[in-house]
Amino acid sequence: MKKIFLILVYAFAGFGFIMALGFFAVKFEWTNVRGKADQNSNVYNNFELKEKLLLAQNKDVNSTASSTDNLLNDLEKQIQALEQIKSTEKENLCKIFVVSQYSDLNAKTIFNVYQKYSDQKILDRMVFAFSLKKNMPDFLEQIKVCTSTGLDEDTLSTQLQNPKDQNVFVWQNSEHWNIIKQALTRDASQINEVALSTDIDPREIVSVTIVEQLRLYYTQRELFETFFKPLKILASANKMAWGIMAIKEKTAIQIENNLKDKNSPYYLGEKYEKLLDFKTNNPAQERYARLTDDKNHFYSYLYGALYLKQVEQQWQAQGFDISHRPEILATLFNIGFKNSVPKANPAVGGSTMNILGQTYSFGSLAHEFYYSGVMEEEFPF
Repeated sequence: MKKIFLILVYAFAGFGFIMALGFFAVKFEWTNVRGKADQNSNVYNNFELKEKLLLAQNKDVNSTASSTDNLLNDLEKQIQALEQIKSTEKENLCKIFVVSQYSDLNAKTIFNVYQKYSDQKILDRMVFAFSLKKNMPDFLEQIKVCTSTGLDEDTLSTQLQNPKDQNVFVWQNSEHWNIIKQALTRDASQINEVALSTDIDPREIVSVTIVEQLRLYYTQRELFETFFKPLKILASANKMAWGIMAIKEKTAIQIENNLKDKNSPYYLGEKYEKLLDFKTNNPAQERYARLTDDKNHFYSYLYGALYLKQVEQQWQAQGFDISHRPEILATLFNIGFKNSVPKANPAVGGSTMNILGQTYSFGSLAHEFYYSGVMEEEFPF
């Protein structure tokens, strides 16, 4: 009995030591995986630079047109403008047709979004996200020379009616993605409510949530298979990083403090100051309850959205607008406040993960979701 007792004492002591070591390892960030720049980081920035140059050229053209007498009344000029619009429309349909040669399923998604929004920028960004996939050596060259293919919307729609190819964004072909998708669909009203109260794009919130969920699955697969999959719910990270968006306690506290501190570079204004006010005299316990509630994810989304909004504000104050760059916002979400340094050419990256043989950085996977067009009905552009 004495030997058994000693064995139990040593076993519990050893377990306690391991748990304590784990606690301090997380607390002092000894276990943090060093983030690194994505291999396509410069590609993302070059695309953004091209977009800015095109926008600047369009502004110059518009300013010239407005200063030219009677230009808008010139019938010939109007006809030329209409012809240019028709030409652009044909080029856009051509781009979607080129995509269909590699994946008719992705082409159908892009086509549906284009029909709904008729937005050149969204189309180009979706095609760009598609172009980042491997094994498509001639894709960009075909896009560059796109002209009229004789296609109209009805013809292209008919061709894409029954897609046969798999999604090139491979994580969308998996069973666990369907579990995550169902759970997010149930949370759609909460996510859109949070987006409205924080003035941030709901797709931004979802893009980060999805990366956290996929990362959890591919690092803790057995946990997912035995618990979260049968219940079709989103997974809560662990006791150190809380909730479905894996918010650490010290990050949550800084988010709260940033709302009140008028001298903080992350301060959003009086409109947002009371969004995280506590209702009890025990903030620590209430904070924990908020972020670990498996039945109500409202506060998980709210803390995550406010983090994104705060770093967006920090960069905007320095003259850098990253509100339209999900890959940068997600990277900053992953690497934390202390590593958020506004600059002209930010790196896309963060922690890396392997999904079905493909290596992703945190930022690149968020970008891929955002511009894949998936769940566009629940979370519009």
